[in-house]
Amino acid sequence: MGRQRRPAAMVMIFCAGLAACGGGSSPTPVAFSNPPEWASHDGVLEGVLTVEPAELRVAGRTVAFRGVYNGLYMPPVLRVQPGDVVRLTLANFGMLSTNVHYHGLRVSPLGAGDNVFIDITPRTLFQYDMPIPADHPQGLFWYHPHFHPDVNTQIAGGLSGGLIVGDILAPFPTLADIPERIMLLKDLKLADGAPVVFPDPAGPTLRTINGLYKPRLTMQPGQLEFWRLGNVGANIYYEITLDGQPFYVMAQDGTLQNQLVETTRLILPPGKRLELLIFGPPRGTYRLRAEPFNTGPEGDAYPGQTLASVASTGAAVAPIALPASFPVVRDLRDHPIDMARTVTFADTDDPNVFTINGRPYDHHCIDTLVPLGTVEQWTILNTSQEAHVFHIHQIDFQVTAINGVAQPFIGYQDTIDLPPAVDDDTPSSVTAILPFDDPVILGEFVYHCHIVQHADLGMMANILVYDPALPLPPHHLCDPFS
Repeated sequence: MGRQRRPAAMVMIFCAGLAACGGGSSPTPVAFSNPPEWASHDGVLEGVLTVEPAELRVAGRTVAFRGVYNGLYMPPVLRVQPGDVVRLTLANFGMLSTNVHYHGLRVSPLGAGDNVFIDITPRTLFQYDMPIPADHPQGLFWYHPHFHPDVNTQIAGGLSGGLIVGDILAPFPTLADIPERIMLLKDLKLADGAPVVFPDPAGPTLRTINGLYKPRLTMQPGQLEFWRLGNVGANIYYEITLDGQPFYVMAQDGTLQNQLVETTRLILPPGKRLELLIFGPPRGTYRLRAEPFNTGPEGDAYPGQTLASVASTGAAVAPIALPASFPVVRDLRDHPIDMARTVTFADTDDPNVFTINGRPYDHHCIDTLVPLGTVEQWTILNTSQEAHVFHIHQIDFQVTAINGVAQPFIGYQDTIDLPPAVDDDTPSSVTAILPFDDPVILGEFVYHCHIVQHADLGMMANILVYDPALPLPPHHLCDPFS
C-alpha cells in the first residue's frame, strides 16, 4: 500500500462492503458494446455536455454520482475529422468549478480552445470553439476536467470520455472493414453508495469497460479486429492480458507508429491509449484481465480483476494479413537539439505534497519558458520509490532512453511511465525529445504526473511557448527550471 494521503479518513474507506469493490456475487454478464457517439457534421462538432448529479446503476449497484456528463457514467465518444471545429457547450450544473481538457490534441491552449485555466463555475455555460488542424494526427484521444485541484475528484467521480480523430486505418485499405472495438477503462471506488471524493490509488477498485462490468465479448476465430483501448480513469495502471493471446500494437496516444509491435501484455498508465490489431483466438472462452499491479516500494498496490469474458465462436475466418509497411515517421534524433533540460519528479516527507524540480504547483507561476520553433531534449528523473506518469499537453514526444538504455524508434507519445527510483541514491530516468515547432501550440499549458492525485497535490508545472519574433506576453516567471 502507498502512503496515506488527504483526506486520510476518506482515502481509507475505499468501498461500502465487498460487493462494492467488485467482490461478492457477480451480476449476469451483459454484452460488450461500444460507447455512444457524437460525430461531427459538415465540419463542425456541436452539442451540449451537461455536468449534473445522477443516480445510476453500475455493476449491479446504485451509485449516487455528484456529477457526470449528460446523465451517463460513460458519456459519448466524440468523433471528429482533421480540419473540423469543435463547438461544444459545457453546461455546469455540478457542485464544483470545472472545464474540459481535450487530452492529446495538438490544438491551441488559448481562449476557447484546450485551455485548462478556464474556470466554468457552477450554474454557468461555456462554449468551446476549437479548430482541429488539417494535418492533425488521427487516432484515440479523450476528454476530462482539468480544473486544479479537483481533477482527481472529478475524473474518479465519472467525468471522462473518449475522442477519436479521423481514420487511423486509412493507410491500410485491407483493414477498412474489420470490426472496431472501443474500450474505455474506468475504475470506481465507493463509500456509502457514492464515489470516494479524493481516492487514493491503492487497494481494491471496481473496474469497468465502457461503464460495463465484466461484459461478454464475442469474436470469430481468425477474424482480425481493431481495438482502441484508453485508460480514462484517475490514478491506476492497467496491465492487460488475454490468456496469452498476442496483441499487435500499431499506435499509441493517438499517433500511428512506424511498425507493429507484438506483445501479450499491454501496460496502460493513467491517460494512456493503445490502438491495436488482434485475431479472434481459437474457439473457446478467454479472460480479458487486468493483472495485479504494484507501482513500487513506496507506491500503490491493487489487485487484478477480469475485465471481460471473450467467447470465440462460429466458423473460422481466413485471416487477413497484418500490415507490413507503415507511413514514414520523422525521427527527431536527426534534428539538432536547441535546449537540454532536467525535470525531476519527487515525493516529499509530507505525503500530501509532490513536486517537480523541488516545488509544488503554483497556478500563477510560469516554470518553463520555451521559444517556438525549438526542439528540446528533456531528461525526466524520478527520485521516488514509486512510479509516476509524465504527460505534457499540446505536443507529442519521442522517447530515446529509459534508465540509460536506448529505446528503438517506433513513434511518438504524450504519456510515459516513470519507473520507481533504482535506489535511494539513483533516480530512474526517461530521456525524450520534445518538438515545440507547431505554431498552433503558442501559449500557456501544463505538464504533470497523470496519476492525477499526485498532480492535484503539486506534481504539475506551467509552460509558456512564445513567438521569439514578438514581445513576450504578460507572465510571471518564477525561478525558471533549467
